[in-house]
Amino acid sequence: MKKYDVKVRYAFEGTYNVVAEDRDEAERTVRENCGLVLGGNIHTTCDDDEVTDWKFSCHPDMQILSFTERGRKGRNGYTAMCFSGRIEELRKDIIESIRQLLYSHGLKELTFTGDDEDPVWVIRFDKNGDPHECRVTGLKVTDSSLTVFAWEKESGCEVACSTPYELGASNIDWLNQMYDAALLQLEQTNGNS
Repeated sequence: MKKYDVKVRYAFEGTYNVVAEDRDEAERTVRENCGLVLGGNIHTTCDDDEVTDWKFSCHPDMQILSFTERGRKGRNGYTAMCFSGRIEELRKDIIESIRQLLYSHGLKELTFTGDDEDPVWVIRFDKNGDPHECRVTGLKVTDSSLTVFAWEKESGCEVACSTPYELGASNIDWLNQMYDAALLQLEQTNGNS
């Protein structure tokens, strides 16, 4: 029999209901005053009028991070890393954050203004697999999808993608930039776009 070190991460996800002046204060309150200790309970050091409630599952999500085969004489063998599941989960989380951001402003679609100082650029691959630079011009969300609209630099045409693996929708860095651009625009216009 071989011996393996299997590195795992247990993640509990839930929500704290926080009373605060703004989003930054709410984040700071949770970051500094709420937590969980293995073998203990979910807790807060805040008064009941600051953190009014919380909801967490008592069963965590488990992620396997890596496998390391133990060699002879205690030396480590090859370490196999497991990223695909975590990347897919993060991709879905960012898309859900974009969806919730638009919904919280009463929107299902957002068109980026043309005067962005730092526009989001993505690469689109055509049917032949050729890459094309595209500037993201808008986003549309439904309960189950994200559509990315972009202007193709070379042809000047607008293209749209509603599948998760085209037009940067699978790239977590580009998705994060789309989220940041949407957040910035919505904060500047208070949702009047």
